[in-house]
Amino acid sequence: MRNTPISRRSLGLGLGAAAVLLASGCSSGSPEGSPTSGAAGSQGTSGGGVLTLAYNADGPHQAWVEAVCDSVSSTLGVTMEPLPLADLSALRDEVDNRTVVGAFRSSWRADYPSAASVLASQYRTGGEANTTDYSSVELDDLLAQAAAADDAAAVLALCEQAQSVLLADLPVIPLWYHDGAGGWSSTVSDVTWSWNGLPVYEAMRTSVEDGVIRARGTEPRHPLVPSTTNEPGGRRVVDLLFSGLVRYREDGTVVNEMAESITTEDNQHFTVTIKDDWAFGDGTAVTSDSFIRAWDYGAQASHNHVASHLYAPIEGFSAEEDSELTGLSKVDDRTFTITLTEPTADFVQRLGCPAFYPLPATAFKDMEAFGESPVGNGPYVLDEWSHHSEVILVPNPLYSGERAVANDGVTFMIYPDDDASYADLLAGELDVVDAVPSTRLSSFEEDLEGRAVTLPGDLVQGLAINVDAPHWGTDTEGRLRRAALSRAINREEICETVYEGACTPASDVTSPVMVGWTAEVPGNEVLTYDEAEARSLWEKAEAVSAF
Repeated sequence: MRNTPISRRSLGLGLGAAAVLLASGCSSGSPEGSPTSGAAGSQGTSGGGVLTLAYNADGPHQAWVEAVCDSVSSTLGVTMEPLPLADLSALRDEVDNRTVVGAFRSSWRADYPSAASVLASQYRTGGEANTTDYSSVELDDLLAQAAAADDAAAVLALCEQAQSVLLADLPVIPLWYHDGAGGWSSTVSDVTWSWNGLPVYEAMRTSVEDGVIRARGTEPRHPLVPSTTNEPGGRRVVDLLFSGLVRYREDGTVVNEMAESITTEDNQHFTVTIKDDWAFGDGTAVTSDSFIRAWDYGAQASHNHVASHLYAPIEGFSAEEDSELTGLSKVDDRTFTITLTEPTADFVQRLGCPAFYPLPATAFKDMEAFGESPVGNGPYVLDEWSHHSEVILVPNPLYSGERAVANDGVTFMIYPDDDASYADLLAGELDVVDAVPSTRLSSFEEDLEGRAVTLPGDLVQGLAINVDAPHWGTDTEGRLRRAALSRAINREEICETVYEGACTPASDVTSPVMVGWTAEVPGNEVLTYDEAEARSLWEKAEAVSAF
């Protein structure tokens, strides 16, 4: 599972918002006062070092930030203090401008289930989401090998080695995965869940006479144009209205949908052949142009589409100015080629993201109007979107894919908060929810009499410190201090007391929803709380240079 600079990502944008590296307790923001660029510690009046943890005060971060600071302070005997910033924009500015003081919140939610993407975007030298300025020749070499590999097992092995490098350096210290939770009513069956924590809506059946699934929804934050959609409110809808060249199975593995074939010999040059007889809901054919025009439109800097970063590997892409994607070339109506600037092993995986859905020719006549009433090629068509009320979808009779529709439609009821949707689920007014209020996490399985699920988290919370900060580089002292800081955080206790068990202590740098994920990455013992080891590591760092 979003890979752009922080200025284009924000926590809570939901699915598709890939890298969200934020300052202050796992969010981005900017410290108050006049920070010194790159400083990780500021000198207190007693002369001792003070470490701050910056976070945006407009998000739900104060409790866990205070808990982390308390854990570090009590374990290491140093002062670690919360540094609240006014809002997310303030934090982003500080992170982007490299003026944030001390540690800052760092979080990540994947656009698609690829460990290679997570690692390259956040940690490769010059990576689009590398907000710590981390650089490692060894890591870059491993990621380059992974990008060129033509075997999935080899890619995973190289990514695991890369993670071990990161666990030794810890430019970002993983804290925990935010787990998902959901439930359904007694009138529905065949309820399954996708890799990103959303129900597989088309597979659900209902015993209610009208055959319609009533699902929890949130108001889409953007028009329903796929490349402008990277949060749950819009993603729930566009994934049902559109189909891509590939799709993701429930476990995150990729299978062809519209693509008859996608071939490459070097992970840099691809030839795509589209299956015949696919049409949009308006009856027009889906052709090579439907993909090429849609991707090129979404990539233009002036359009400011939130998912434009996903086109970055394609030749011709520019994040600064409008530029044609010269790497896209039409061969015929059913065939086109893609040329990337460098080998990218997981490029086919990203083709299941909404940004790579096709658009009909009518969309380009008035994209604003299209965003209000989109016409796609997926298993459903839009019947009505009543803003802040409901989104009504009905089966698409022209859909020719393999996602069999087992109901007579899906209606997303728009809710302002999780408490309201959960109450309606219990009252029988709603069929399925993909979020449970924190106050009900301890009882929801009992409330729903077994019609409940806890899902692995695709959002990873962490804290980061710029590698150029004094005492916090990737030299001997910096590695010792970062390891000591990680060892001093009692993740398990914080997950239980602050989150009531709704998160899981991190055991790697990615997340459990990644294809091929393992909790046994060599070197991950550094993520385990150990008071004695934390103090020992800190004392060794002090012997190198006093903090």
